[in-house]
Amino acid sequence: MRLNNINTRARIGTVAALIALCAILFGATSALALNPERHYEMVSPVFKGGYGILDIRAVAEEGEKVAFYSFGAFAGAPSGFSGLDYLAHREASGWSTAPLMPPASLVAEGFTVDVTPSLNLELALGKPGPNSQSSVLEEQFLMHQTESLDTSSNWELAGTLAPVTQDTVGVNEEAASSSFCSVLIGDAYPLVPEAIGLPVGLHELYRFNRGCEEEQKSLALVGLNNKGQLMNRTCYTGLGNEYYAVGPPSTFNAVSRDGGEIFFTTCTKQGKETNGPEDHHQLFVRLGGSRTIEVSRPVGGCVANAVPGEVPCEGAAERPSADFAGASEDGSKVYFTTSASLVEGDKDTSNDLYVASIGCSEAKSSCSVAEREVTSLIQVSHDPTLGQAANVQGVVRVAPDGSRVYFVANGDLLNHTQQDTLENSGRSVPRVGAENLYVYDSDTAGTTFIGDLCSGRELSGSVEDIRCPSQTGTDETLWNNYHGDVQTAGADGRFLVFTTYAQLLPSDTNKAQDVYRYDAERGLLERVSGGEDGYDADGNHEALGENGQVLGAQIAEGHLGGLTYEQHELNNRAISEDGTRIVFTSAEPLSPLASNGLENVYEWHEAPGSEGVVSLISGGTAEQPVSDVVISPLGNDIYFLTSQGLLPQDTDGAPDIYDARLGADFPAVPAPAQPCAGDACQGPLTNPAPLLVPGSVSQAPGGNLVSPVPALTVKSKPKSKSVKCSEGHVKAKQRCVKSKSRKQAKKSNRRGSK
Repeated sequence: MRLNNINTRARIGTVAALIALCAILFGATSALALNPERHYEMVSPVFKGGYGILDIRAVAEEGEKVAFYSFGAFAGAPSGFSGLDYLAHREASGWSTAPLMPPASLVAEGFTVDVTPSLNLELALGKPGPNSQSSVLEEQFLMHQTESLDTSSNWELAGTLAPVTQDTVGVNEEAASSSFCSVLIGDAYPLVPEAIGLPVGLHELYRFNRGCEEEQKSLALVGLNNKGQLMNRTCYTGLGNEYYAVGPPSTFNAVSRDGGEIFFTTCTKQGKETNGPEDHHQLFVRLGGSRTIEVSRPVGGCVANAVPGEVPCEGAAERPSADFAGASEDGSKVYFTTSASLVEGDKDTSNDLYVASIGCSEAKSSCSVAEREVTSLIQVSHDPTLGQAANVQGVVRVAPDGSRVYFVANGDLLNHTQQDTLENSGRSVPRVGAENLYVYDSDTAGTTFIGDLCSGRELSGSVEDIRCPSQTGTDETLWNNYHGDVQTAGADGRFLVFTTYAQLLPSDTNKAQDVYRYDAERGLLERVSGGEDGYDADGNHEALGENGQVLGAQIAEGHLGGLTYEQHELNNRAISEDGTRIVFTSAEPLSPLASNGLENVYEWHEAPGSEGVVSLISGGTAEQPVSDVVISPLGNDIYFLTSQGLLPQDTDGAPDIYDARLGADFPAVPAPAQPCAGDACQGPLTNPAPLLVPGSVSQAPGGNLVSPVPALTVKSKPKSKSVKCSEGHVKAKQRCVKSKSRKQAKKSNRRGSK
């Protein structure tokens, strides 16, 4: 009997050792795919109420906080909502999670959430609770410092909105200043007396000033003339070029950083309007909530109805329309396109790109709102060849400080010297009729050619181009305001990262979409989406997807403004602020460790003596593609959503947020207690303190976790389950993903309901 017990213990010990070895190998295998400079940290908690994470809402600019969304109720969040927002915070020993939404006692339904770039302040907008039926006449702004507990007492009532004459209200946040001191909202019901009598359903734009810096709280219309009246009571007032754009609008920095400048578009013909791109419309700026000037006009005096300085200026209804493209953060520069000839050198009637400077003359030491004017107007897309037209197709990106703008034009905008320099260096030159990508530098007033993009197979614009080999792909989303795969880095927009089907460099020989980086300071164009150490023919192997299409590489779609977290690209950043690190996804196996045939995350970074190094970031063997890839501005953190358990504690198979982080791991957890003997084996006489802090949950450190030994089980393929998705999401491959409809692209506010 004693021998049998010994043999049994020996067998148990052997099995336990094998299990432990398997656990170690499992953990090590998941980490083999990761760049040795980085380590995995599990951001979302292990327990998620039986659900996974739906998407990453925002990553703080310093990279230490992450806002995300889930159907599950956990970490102290209230149940009963169709979806919940959370905030994860990196602490010294691990990640902790807390709810990021107003309690139901404050907002019963229809709340929206926005966050500041640091994620230290959140904004909610919705009907007061708990009984929404008794409060259909109003909605309220609520503010919450995320460093404080998510309790009713820590939510500030910033203001209440109520219609003047109607029996319902449903406002939407359009944009905000970075501190939420100014919030732009849109509504089809009159919220102030000046809006009474407008046509039913006419959308108007309001500025809510929540009273920062000892100012008075106020709510006012934006599209006003200098008499305080709406310029056109039959037209929409659109932030940026909203409602007047062909495709999704651009609102990039349409609200300045301090909220003092608001760029908007409205139609300039009186009478019945359709409120669309075909209407005559011009670009205006509202200054300090008290004065409006027309931007898209020749520099000089403005007169309306014999009143100097009134808007819209005479001739606004006859001039061709103008479309907002983007502005600088401080509101001092604004770019727009128009076919109107606004300067003496513009002799053609094709579409041109202009930049207007707004301020006072240099002789003045200060510049009050009453003194500000359009001080200069420059035709960016000037063609040096007399008689030729620029024919601007669209704006790709505007730098945050307004010093650079990237755009596409069919014209050849280079002089003979620039042409000769390019040809002598063996580089391509712009061709008339092609989709030529340019960058304009406002500091030097110089225009540089980057390359020609693709409109179809062997076609760039109306020009044959064998460097456009794709049968199905086109680059038109880059310049047609369809949220193309393009972003900038640096306040001055020095770096442009974008995807294209064009083979812009000799190293690109495939028919697929590739990621490129352009350095405007050095005039250097580089291909990013190569293979890891040259693997997969350096990314030119041309693997085929399920539909037979050549697999390519992508970056996250660039935002064109909107909510604060979109304006600052907190949920889609693909390039570090210094431009040295870029994250992209590809289903093509660019690493020998990527074996699942699905989209994985890769990082490209500069390295001395090389053209850049590509590394696999995600596990490479997940059963679902990764999504929501975000890099922090410093490049230290790469966040992504995956269903693959990359750390031992992640065993539920549900989507989780991981951080592939540069630098050292979390501090090691304490060693397990030694075996006890005698009375020392008795536990404490009182109940121990709870492990979870009410209203939040702490996440164990990532790679340093000492996990329990798992049982040896054979995992079967999970059965398909019926998935019910909340508003704003669609079902794809048995999981809910964000809708990509135009409506959702324009209005990304999420609304929950009890």
